[in-house]
Amino acid sequence: MNNKKFRLKFTDVYLLSWIFLSANVFAKGDFNTESGNFFNLSLHTEIGQTDNFLFSNQHKEQTAFITLSPSLALQTQFENQLLNLDFESEHVKYQDFSQDDHTNFTLAPRYQYKIAPNKALFINTRLANSYENRGTGLTLGNAKLLTQGDKREATNYSVGYLYGSQVSVAKLTAELGQYTHQYKTRRNNTYLLDQQKRFAHISFDYLLSGRSYLATNIAYENISFEHNNVLNKKKYTALAGMKWQTTEISQLALLLGYQQIKFAHATFNDDDGFKWRFDWQWHPIYSTKVAIKTERDFQEANRLSNSYRIVDNFDMNVTSQLSDLFKVTAVVGTKREKIIYQQSQEKEDYLFSQFTLQYQRNEWLSIYLKYQYHDLSASEIVLDYQRNSISIGFDVTL
Repeated sequence: MNNKKFRLKFTDVYLLSWIFLSANVFAKGDFNTESGNFFNLSLHTEIGQTDNFLFSNQHKEQTAFITLSPSLALQTQFENQLLNLDFESEHVKYQDFSQDDHTNFTLAPRYQYKIAPNKALFINTRLANSYENRGTGLTLGNAKLLTQGDKREATNYSVGYLYGSQVSVAKLTAELGQYTHQYKTRRNNTYLLDQQKRFAHISFDYLLSGRSYLATNIAYENISFEHNNVLNKKKYTALAGMKWQTTEISQLALLLGYQQIKFAHATFNDDDGFKWRFDWQWHPIYSTKVAIKTERDFQEANRLSNSYRIVDNFDMNVTSQLSDLFKVTAVVGTKREKIIYQQSQEKEDYLFSQFTLQYQRNEWLSIYLKYQYHDLSASEIVLDYQRNSISIGFDVTL
């Protein structure tokens, strides 16, 4: 169709939910590796109802769903070696849309070899298969184009070097790797989005005084699209700033810098701009924790038509332990996207919120009630949607 409002689109709405859900735990640093041997097995079950299954602007359709998510975490430590294996899967079934039943999984083996007490080599790998719900991804704004969603596969592997420890005067991380992504369905169209990214990251922290660090981060990415080389580009990022951890109550990181993308072809002009990264964890009282994270970045094309994006993310998580048995968690996240085409620009503003009340029955069983809200406001009004869901879940840990 030539009508602009029916143009196929690919967004991160489904993955965005997972990003916001994990906002309560900032990514563990490479120097926070837990030592020892352990084997953790857990099972997550959730039953709920959503009022807008297809993320539609109108004619909303509701359905019930059930999710079963087993996960495994295994670690073995030898004298100077550490081997980790994480496996997570998610099996989803819908009452009224059985054609959309699906399974997602992630497998992530990791290996670390300690050369000396403050030096180590590591290898990280990851394989992920995920299902893109209709009304998101390539069918944003036109969910009924397909009878079921698209399937995606992403692989990542990297090797690196660590110097220092959590309390060192100087800390260094250097990493080289490759990331690939492709759709496994509708290859006659989706082959255009096959992506391969080779990357190099270096971060260096130096203790200035007390527990204040001067922090720097440099990254290089060579991004290629095998079947759509108009989007081939190189990306450069340089950040510098401070990290503070003056007490256990507050941890703060603020880095400011510059980012640039250089396209291999003249279809797009090279672009550059201001970049930031801000992380803050605050424990004002023992029972309450606040985590805030915000960042600006250039991100890859998320359209079948040629484009790239400037993306601003903001995530906030507040957790309060009401008692030994009850805990409340509130998560709010926003994402503002500016999509750059050859002759035009578009804007999309995403909002996600989640509120959870959890009851810890005993050491191995918890029960929770959860409410989620999704919202999209776009320059193409036909893409706007609101979505509510409510569910009850059970977590079992062995």
